[in-house]
Amino acid sequence: MIEVRHISKNFGRHCVLDDVNFCLKTGVTALIGENGAGKSTLMRIISGYLKPNCGEVKIFDKDIENQRLEALSYIGYVPEISALYGEMRVYDFLVWMAELRLVPLLKEAVLAAAKQMNITDVLDEKIENLSKGFKKRVEIAAAISYEPKFLILDEPTDGLDPMQKIEIREFMKQYGKKNTVLVSTHVLEDIDKVDRVLMLSSGKLIKDTDINDFKKISKNKDLSEAFRILCAQVKE
Repeated sequence: MIEVRHISKNFGRHCVLDDVNFCLKTGVTALIGENGAGKSTLMRIISGYLKPNCGEVKIFDKDIENQRLEALSYIGYVPEISALYGEMRVYDFLVWMAELRLVPLLKEAVLAAAKQMNITDVLDEKIENLSKGFKKRVEIAAAISYEPKFLILDEPTDGLDPMQKIEIREFMKQYGKKNTVLVSTHVLEDIDKVDRVLMLSSGKLIKDTDINDFKKISKNKDLSEAFRILCAQVKE
C-alpha cells in the first residue's frame, strides 16, 4: 500500500499542496487537475525527489524520508521532463539504468522491458534520433526493468500521436493488474480505463472516487464534462 498523509508544500509564501491525504492499492489511479493544481509537485514528493513541508509518504510501509533506500527500491518513476541522454544508444541507456538499480539478470531484464514496450527494433539507435513516442517508451522501459511494485508516470502521453497514446494506456492497464500505478495527466482520455481518480484543485484534494462514479458526475458520463463540473463547483 502507498500512504500519503497530510502532505503540504510551500514555495516561499505560495502554498502548492495543502494537507493532501490518500492511500493507493493495486490498480491504476489517475491524478488530474487544472494547470498549477499541484500535480507534478505531488508526484515529485511521492517519488522522493522533493521534500514536503509537512506530512509523510510510506511506500509499502517504508517511510520515503527515513527509510529512503528501501522505499525507493519499490518505485519506478517517469518524470514529465525527459531525463534521457540523447547521445547514448537505447540499449546502453537501459543497461546503465538497470545497473544503477542493481538489477539481477541484467541483460534479460533489459530485453524483457524493451519487448514489453515494443522498442526491440531501436535498441541500437541513438536516443536523440528517436521520435518523442519512442523516447517515452524508452523512459518507461528503463523504469520497469527492475519490475517496480509502484510505477509513477507524470504526463506519459503528452505530445504523443493517437496510436502511441492508446499503446501507453493499454500498458498502464496491464501493468496495474499486479502493481500500483499512479499517472498524472491533463489528457482526460487517459483516465477512461483507470480504476480510480484523484482530483487536485489549488493544492487541495477535492475528489477521490472510482472511475465509474467520476463519470456519473456528468449526465452523459462524459469525462470532460465531469471535469468541468467539478472545476466550476470549486470556484463557486
